[in-house]
Amino acid sequence: MRTKNGANRASFFRRHPALLRVLCTAGALLAFMLAGLIVADKAVKNPAQAAAFRDWMDHARYGWLVWRLAVYGALAWGFMKVFRAPGFAPQYRQPLIRIAAVSVIFAVVCELVLLGGTGAS
Repeated sequence: MRTKNGANRASFFRRHPALLRVLCTAGALLAFMLAGLIVADKAVKNPAQAAAFRDWMDHARYGWLVWRLAVYGALAWGFMKVFRAPGFAPQYRQPLIRIAAVSVIFAVVCELVLLGGTGAS
């Protein structure tokens, strides 16, 4: 779009980048919510298939554990690459360590819950 003096005017989202981030985040959350609702609807309509899937997930739990450990290893490798990167400012080290510590605690709690089971079966 051109202004009165003939100069090109930046697009709306270039002038308001925060709004673009909010809309993208809201869109992603909406997409995840819709995907979850579709999966829940299929599980309610087909309880036998949902039970078979649950049994398969239960039998393959150690395979999934290996997969999750590989993902955790990749995340740890990425963390170390960022932490040791040249030019990584010292004032960012403490917040990064705190974020990593909270993430590790969350992952350990999640893994303990998954390995312990719910006790409902």
